[in-house]
Amino acid sequence: MQLYTAFYKMVYNSCFRILRDKEDAEDAMQESFIKAFSHLGKYEKKIPFEAWITRIAINTSIDKLREDKLEFVAYDQFLLNDFEDSQDEDEWEQTQEKVIRVKSAIEKLPNTSRIIISLYLIEGYDHEEIAQILKIQPGTVRIQYMRAKQQLVKLINQV
Repeated sequence: MQLYTAFYKMVYNSCFRILRDKEDAEDAMQESFIKAFSHLGKYEKKIPFEAWITRIAINTSIDKLREDKLEFVAYDQFLLNDFEDSQDEDEWEQTQEKVIRVKSAIEKLPNTSRIIISLYLIEGYDHEEIAQILKIQPGTVRIQYMRAKQQLVKLINQV
């Protein structure tokens, strides 16, 4: 119960970022804890428990999406765009507005783009780890990430 209490919000948030549905995220969270508790013997202490259970949650969420036949398609064109971060405290309100615009734009991305952006930028996985999670080639992840980033920039600029 202590593990559940300590990590349920984090696990739910990871599931929700992938699934974008409250009920589905709650189901995935519960399934993730069931999987984690039934496989505690496989847990390696050198890996933080938080990272281990988050990985289970992400895999469970993606499995739920696969049930809906989510397709990953390789893109052959992409555009690089970078954002500048403001360090100035006087621009706090502008920074908050940017964050809201970015979050809103991420929500508007197609599922595959949103998942890859979330795994890379929010969850902190690298391209190879995302490829393993999604069971696609690392090159496809890199291209789809760049494509998702391009779409994200367009959506942000529209708002």
